[in-house]
Amino acid sequence: MTTDAIETVDPDIDESYADDIDDGPYVEENSGQVASHVGRDMVQNVHNWLGRYQAARELSETFVRETIETFVERRYGPAGLRREEAAGILRERRYVLLVADAGTGRRTAAVGLLGGVPSPRREIPIDDDEQRLLPVNEVPWSSYGRSAYLLTVPPGSRNGRLRELLIAYREAVEKRDSYLVVLVDRKSLERPEDVPGFTVLTVTAPAHEELLSQLLDDQRARLDVDTLLKTPPLPAMLEGATPAQIARLSRRIRDAAVDPQEPLAEIARKSVQAYQNWDEELVAWFEQNNDPRTRLFLIALAFLQGGQATNVLHAMEKLAKKLEEPANVRGGIGAPGIRQLAKNVNARIDDEHRIFFTLPSYDVAILRYVHGDQSKAFRTNLWSWASDLPIRRGGSPNARVAGQVASAMLAVTLALPGADAPEVRTLIERWWGYQTLRPLVVDLMTAVAMSPEAGAAMRGRLNQWASQSGRVTLLCAVAAVCGGALADAYPQAVLTRLNNLAGRGIDVVTDGVVEAVRSLWGRPLHRQATLRQVVDWAAGQDQRHDAGLRALAALSETPDRAGFLLAELAGDAERQTRLVHALSLLFTNEGPQGEFREALFRWLDAAAENPAYEDLITDLMIRVGGTGQGASVRLARMSDLLYDWQPLARDGDAPAARDLRGRLNEQLHRANPLAGT
Repeated sequence: MTTDAIETVDPDIDESYADDIDDGPYVEENSGQVASHVGRDMVQNVHNWLGRYQAARELSETFVRETIETFVERRYGPAGLRREEAAGILRERRYVLLVADAGTGRRTAAVGLLGGVPSPRREIPIDDDEQRLLPVNEVPWSSYGRSAYLLTVPPGSRNGRLRELLIAYREAVEKRDSYLVVLVDRKSLERPEDVPGFTVLTVTAPAHEELLSQLLDDQRARLDVDTLLKTPPLPAMLEGATPAQIARLSRRIRDAAVDPQEPLAEIARKSVQAYQNWDEELVAWFEQNNDPRTRLFLIALAFLQGGQATNVLHAMEKLAKKLEEPANVRGGIGAPGIRQLAKNVNARIDDEHRIFFTLPSYDVAILRYVHGDQSKAFRTNLWSWASDLPIRRGGSPNARVAGQVASAMLAVTLALPGADAPEVRTLIERWWGYQTLRPLVVDLMTAVAMSPEAGAAMRGRLNQWASQSGRVTLLCAVAAVCGGALADAYPQAVLTRLNNLAGRGIDVVTDGVVEAVRSLWGRPLHRQATLRQVVDWAAGQDQRHDAGLRALAALSETPDRAGFLLAELAGDAERQTRLVHALSLLFTNEGPQGEFREALFRWLDAAAENPAYEDLITDLMIRVGGTGQGASVRLARMSDLLYDWQPLARDGDAPAARDLRGRLNEQLHRANPLAGT
């Protein structure tokens, strides 16, 4: 076997979010699952991974602490400072430009700096679609007072005025008496020392051997890590490797070291083979095994490893039928049986008749190999077959099998060169009709969309679907994803996709958009941006108008929630103007109906309970009435609305509402141009 150099990484792709700890879904034990090491339930696995990823994006206290505890020392320039000394510079001077190229572990180095200042800490999002920084006034700044912020300038940034933007960010952070670390590569900013107000630091990459040793530190009780890392061919794999690549190699070592009694040379050999996706071995295997039954059993087991061996055999025969293989491939006493097939594909059957590969990370390698070696038509049939595996006639889908298929989809998507996600659509369209599988679909789509490997492609695909697809299942799935964890990492991208969905004018899709808006409203950091988007929809005259009104109604489901909305609106003069335009359109036509009418009642309830909102409601109503054509009609309809909200018959029970109605009616009467005629 030859030892190839570790594959290169596209310099425009940043390193993983936790390259000194772990950088994505992985298998800690050779149990056949690919999404995480926490168990066999895909939903729980991806949920845990997303939680970890979200903690990394949010720079949670736990994440920062774990990073510091596992930090591999590197030197900060220009004076060769240790982490604690560099963190002291941030504490003293507040604003640091950390200049380093992507793929060098620079984000972990930045977290090392932020660990030296008080929490809370936040990562500033960027415009993911355009790969550029957000305008300062669109940044969801923390409401917790003094904070520490991390901003990553997209590699090869398209910001023509980067210097001015960084100054604006520093000034915004300075107003908040906070800290700021900006990560920027050398190509994006040729003379960082010319950006006023910042202290410029550089950082070296961590030593390869030390980083790999640290990543395997928890294995020392069962494995001679120091000797293993000196065992060929592992040392050759570290030459020229990036921190993210070393993190991936560490996971392959974990996979290979299932039996710590196995010779270290064999563990090292298997680790490198697994890292290289068993390419040489699979080429040789397919050359030696021409029997379609054996080949299809290998592929079926790659999806269903850990299940009952007879179920894998049954699934293989379904695959043969799907591919229209000859009838003798699907069974017969003359065909190889389960145990012979297991031997032929490097698998074992345990005492409970469950079947496992004997080689680490072999299942993912097989799917990766097949994707690169077979036609598009074959891949389409393969995933169509896989999506059918959990479906049972007359009953609920098999959630365990669905989890295995989703795990396989996630793993192969992240493992493919130039990661993309074309086959994810097959699972969405097949499974979305089953309520029990929807959480799994959303978690799978979210995990792919947030992954360093395939995230950009998947987020682009979500936008394409939202804008162009005629498949309602896809549109609803995109809406659900936009209301989840993806929003915390890519808030601007989520709002863009929801805007496209809102413009489709499909009732069931609008339902999904409203649910997503409700979810975003529950995240305080997203409220201002969400309110801007929703009010803009309501102020439009296209399909988004209805979506905006329904969303505003959803955000006003109770008087308390209506109060929260009014509080956000009170500080945003531009949104007030847009809302006036939306309400003017509404009252010029037939007036508010249904759930939005009820929402307006709750706004009035909130104003009756809290006088602070009365001035806002009064101002909005007077401006909605306005002057010119239709003013009297609008004012009259608003007056009618007030009496529908607080009828005369209930005045004795609600004196505060009665008095508010009286004051508002008086203001409307004064504003009516026909009142005196």
